[in-house]
Amino acid sequence: MGKQMKHPEKFLNLMGSPNAFSFYAIFVMWAVCTLFYYFGEVVDFAGWEAIRWEFFFSVHDIHRLLFLAPILYAAYVFGIKATIIITIISLMTFLPRALFISPYPDPLARMLVFIVCAGIMGYLTAIIRSESKRRSHLEAQLIGERDKLMGILETMQDGVLIIGPDYKIRFMNSSAKREFSDGVGSNCHKVLQKLDTPCGQSCKLPLVLSGNIQRWKYNLPDGRTYEVMASPYRDTDGVICQLTTFRKIST
Repeated sequence: MGKQMKHPEKFLNLMGSPNAFSFYAIFVMWAVCTLFYYFGEVVDFAGWEAIRWEFFFSVHDIHRLLFLAPILYAAYVFGIKATIIITIISLMTFLPRALFISPYPDPLARMLVFIVCAGIMGYLTAIIRSESKRRSHLEAQLIGERDKLMGILETMQDGVLIIGPDYKIRFMNSSAKREFSDGVGSNCHKVLQKLDTPCGQSCKLPLVLSGNIQRWKYNLPDGRTYEVMASPYRDTDGVICQLTTFRKIST
């Protein structure tokens, strides 16, 4: 009994979900496309001679293009399964005309070519949309993890710097700012050493970026000495940077 209720429950959940509007939109698009696809037969049945236009009775290759709307919309909103379902429903919609109504050559072959092409387009749309959502989710996770890390670094008593391969300071915690002022966006040698060019052989950045952890004592011209540790760190944009922590050991 539970298994029998499984699919109806899923359907009812869909009707009450935030995606219910999208489901209704797909149904309405399919219904409108179907009405348009068979509108010539509706005109004949109702005897509406005033709107008996030749377009409604011509080859329906153009008319079928309208069904791309529900197929691609289903692919974009719901994914591959919905694309397959709507493509099959569209196929079933086309069959009566192809088998019993169309007086034109090869109606079944033309219809099948369209269905295959539409299904492929829907499948590719669903794949691209799924990959885009996955990347957005991963980016949001990375940003969230970085924010957590930055929050932890901000509360540390030791000074913390993140320096990019271009020598630009990407992050300074409050302890580092108290020691050197806010230098985010500036060159590290300008902020720390008051130099216009990199520190030369004493600079550990190239070694750290190559994957090495470095420890050393850092002496400033004003007499301050710091115990420093630097290690590689991959920032959220994928760039390998230098994560540096330092502690003052003399003033």
